[in-house]
Amino acid sequence: MTMGRSSREMRRVRRVVEDAATTRGRDASDTSGEFHFGDTSDYVKFTAGLLRQSSLKYSAVAKAGSMSPTTCSNLASGKTHYPRFSTMTGILGALGYETVIRAGGVTTGRKG
Repeated sequence: MTMGRSSREMRRVRRVVEDAATTRGRDASDTSGEFHFGDTSDYVKFTAGLLRQSSLKYSAVAKAGSMSPTTCSNLASGKTHYPRFSTMTGILGALGYETVIRAGGVTTGRKG
């Protein structure tokens, strides 16, 4: 009998791309494992970073997200600055992430 790891333990852990956008999203979160993006460009950079770090081919992500492989490629390369929300949620869904939209007030940083 060999003492080995279970298949669940052997799965590779996906590391989140650490950049300024990810750090701001993590800092704004009140729950571990969540990211809160107040700036659209941070959300786009975060998603593009995950797409680049993924071991999946862009064509597989595109098929799972119901879009063109060129759309995935353009987002990952930085050619697309303002993607559709459906593109973002499709890519994140294909990569195993969930997008949750919560209603709430926006803080402007001004007091009084």
